[in-house]
Amino acid sequence: MDKIGGSNNRNNKGNNVGKRSRRKNNSEGNDYISHLPEAIILHILSFLPLKELVAVSLLSRLWKSMVLTLISVVPSNLNLDELDMMGKYICRREICYPGNSHGHIPYSAHQSRCYSIRAARRKFEQFVERTLLLHTGCTIERLRLSICYDAESEYTKRIDRWVQFSLRNDVRHLELNFSRGKLFRLRGWDKIYELPHGNFAPKNLKSCILNYCKLKLSIFAVFGSLQTLYLKQVKIIDCSIATIGELVAKCPTLEDLFLEYCVIPNDFMVSDQDMKIKRLVLIHCKTDEWPMFPIEISAPDLLILTIVGRYLMTSSVRKALHLAEVLIDIPQKYADHVQGDALGSLLTSLNHCQTLALSTWCIQVLPTGENLLQQLPIQLLNLRHLRMAVGWTKQEFPGIACLLRSCPNMERLTLDMFEPVNVDWAEFEDDIPTIFDFEEHSYWQSQNLPFQCLQYSLKTVEVNGFAGRSNEMQMIQFLLENARVLEKMAIFFIRTQTSAASTQQQNNHMQLQNNSLQLLNFPRASSQAQIEIFGNPYNNIM
Repeated sequence: MDKIGGSNNRNNKGNNVGKRSRRKNNSEGNDYISHLPEAIILHILSFLPLKELVAVSLLSRLWKSMVLTLISVVPSNLNLDELDMMGKYICRREICYPGNSHGHIPYSAHQSRCYSIRAARRKFEQFVERTLLLHTGCTIERLRLSICYDAESEYTKRIDRWVQFSLRNDVRHLELNFSRGKLFRLRGWDKIYELPHGNFAPKNLKSCILNYCKLKLSIFAVFGSLQTLYLKQVKIIDCSIATIGELVAKCPTLEDLFLEYCVIPNDFMVSDQDMKIKRLVLIHCKTDEWPMFPIEISAPDLLILTIVGRYLMTSSVRKALHLAEVLIDIPQKYADHVQGDALGSLLTSLNHCQTLALSTWCIQVLPTGENLLQQLPIQLLNLRHLRMAVGWTKQEFPGIACLLRSCPNMERLTLDMFEPVNVDWAEFEDDIPTIFDFEEHSYWQSQNLPFQCLQYSLKTVEVNGFAGRSNEMQMIQFLLENARVLEKMAIFFIRTQTSAASTQQQNNHMQLQNNSLQLLNFPRASSQAQIEIFGNPYNNIM
């Protein structure tokens, strides 16, 4: 009896364990999420990263429908970066290597690396295909497609499809970057990616960034809503018809145009029509033949103009009546009088600007044209803030004086001090222009023509990187003795990096102290002028 009873007890225990196991298995098999309200499911899905969201869409038709509902309600932000995603695939060991019968991988380290890259690229391609297919017909807030393009790769047609998708679907902010391929193999302009033909006319695209590709303006019909266009390392190749006028005509709402390290047709920046752009930035652009190009445009709404390059050609910007900021920086060592004429002509056409920033090259070159300017033919009457990058070389003095005379209503002057760099006057052989024939130490005292801004308008002077050199002290003294309505001069000493116990540190300390006392004791034409010195031992304010 005991034996039978014991057996029954053991059987009962086994049955109970079996029931609990079945209940556990049943609970694990139940789908509790699918029966939730749709709003809650969509809220949960909204927290998933893009990769997981695409994976969920592959589970079933129901889940694909849910994902489609989500991305149709909430515009997506897609960042498809090939190099970044390939690195993650490889680092996470998501690449499966084919082995031999013993399970070993019969590859050398180099072969394994090449196989990993090819396999990771295939995974990236598949992911992009699924992602874009999933978003067909949906609004995409931001799409960034960064590709390791290689002209010898076999998947150029896929890239064409992705680009066509981005330009034919409802994308609001687009970035197409093909520069990552340079990390694997450097190529000339003939080997970079060329945007496909398609007569594209994106209606809702507001901003577009193109990086490292060839572009024909003829492939676009119109950008109905485009406000910002940024071209970086782009070569515009339909030279016979491509001009900035044609580009702007295809973008009726364009406000900001950036061209950085681009190769453009010779007359790309020449146009007769009025353009509505508000900001124009040209940084180190060139043509196939020359490192410079003429700028002849009409821009009645232009507010900000930036020109950075190697040389200047005769240029003008017409009708820029509302110009707020202008920056011209030519980081070049050489010049001739033609450059002086070109800069003078350009500044004369910008006579409505309110803030002007010039590099040391511009300051040295400006007065060296054929007429050896002491002031611009047309004064900059609207200019309120002049900013100059100076090294306080002798060759800068005439340019500084020319600019001070040309800005009669200037209220603020900023001097950013750098290491001295003298322009090399190659065209003049061994002789520099005659305008530089003067005694350096007495130049400012010898100036006879009046400086109206010093008499009536200059209120604030800011000096950055002050080192206490003789030419710097002379300029500060000249400004203090002649600026009759000056209210504030802020001087920021250059920072030195020496150990606290060194002899050099002690000498710097004494020099700072002496310079500070000398600056504070300079006579002032304005009784309201306050001098603030930063970076000295005493932080004087007087």
